Amino acid sequence: MKLKHLLLALTLPVVAFLGSCGGDSNDPKPSISLTAGAKFVSGDISVMSDSLLSFSVSATSGSGALSNITANYSINGKTAVMIKDTSVAGNAVAFVIKNRLSGSVDDVVTYNFIAKDANGQTATVSVKITVIPPTAPLVGFANQLVYNARNTGFENAYDLNKGVGLLTNSSATLKDLMDKTSSTMDQFSKIWGSDNNSKFLKVTANDYTNASTTTYLYNLWKANSALAVATTATLAVNDVYVVKSGQDLPFGLYIIKVTKIQDLTAAGNHNDYVEFSYKKIDN
Repeated sequence: MKLKHLLLALTLPVVAFLGSCGGDSNDPKPSISLTAGAKFVSGDISVMSDSLLSFSVSATSGSGALSNITANYSINGKTAVMIKDTSVAGNAVAFVIKNRLSGSVDDVVTYNFIAKDANGQTATVSVKITVIPPTAPLVGFANQLVYNARNTGFENAYDLNKGVGLLTNSSATLKDLMDKTSSTMDQFSKIWGSDNNSKFLKVTANDYTNASTTTYLYNLWKANSALAVATTATLAVNDVYVVKSGQDLPFGLYIIKVTKIQDLTAAGNHNDYVEFSYKKIDN
C-alpha cells in the first residue's frame, strides 16, 4: 500500500509539469489592428493591379510579450504568399508594411496580418482588395466574321484578345467566340459559345455606343454579371453582348455588336456567317 501511494505522489508532479508546457487556451490573446489614414489601407477596397499598398499595423500582447508578426496575401483563396515574417519583442509594436498589389481584374486579394505572443496565442486581422482595371480607352474593330462551324475551311471561331479569326483545329483556349452549329444541323444555328469558358451578357445598343473606356465596360459587367450565360441566344442584327473571355488576361472584357448575318437557306451550303463589330482595350 505504501508503494502505491509513493508512485502516485511521484506521478502528480510530472502530470502538472506536462500540463504547463505550451500555451494555455485560456491565456488572453494578443490584439492586432490596422490604423486608418490617408495613406493607409484599413478596410476592404477596390484598386488597380500593381498599386502600392501601405498598411499601418499595431499589435499588443495579451499575456507575456509579443514574439512574432507575419503578413501574407492570397489571391482568390489560393495558397498564401508571405510578405513579412519577423520576430518582435515587447508588449506592443507598430510599423508599416508595404506591398505592390498582384492579380488580374476581378481577383479578390485577401491580406492577413497575424500577431503571436510568447504563450503561443495568436490574433488575425484581414482585409480584402478587389482588383479593378485602370481607366483606358477602348478601340473598335469592324467587319469581323465568324463562319458556320460546318465549314471547316473557314474561320468559325475568334480570338477577341488578338483580334483574329480561328479555324476548327486552332487552340481551344483562344476561342472566345465559336459558332455552335453542330455536325447534325443542316441550317446555320446563329448561336455563339466558346471553347474556353467565356461568358456572354446581353446588353443594349446604347451600351455599345457609350462604351468608350475600360471603366464603363467593367462597371457594366459588374452590375449585371449574374445574368451572364455560356452561350448566346439566337443572334439577330443589332444584338449587343459583353463577353468575358475565358483566357487568362489582365483585362478580358469586350463588347460586341452584330452588324450582319448571312444565313443561306440551301441545305448543305455552309458559307453562312455572322459579321460583327467590337471594342477592346488598347493593348
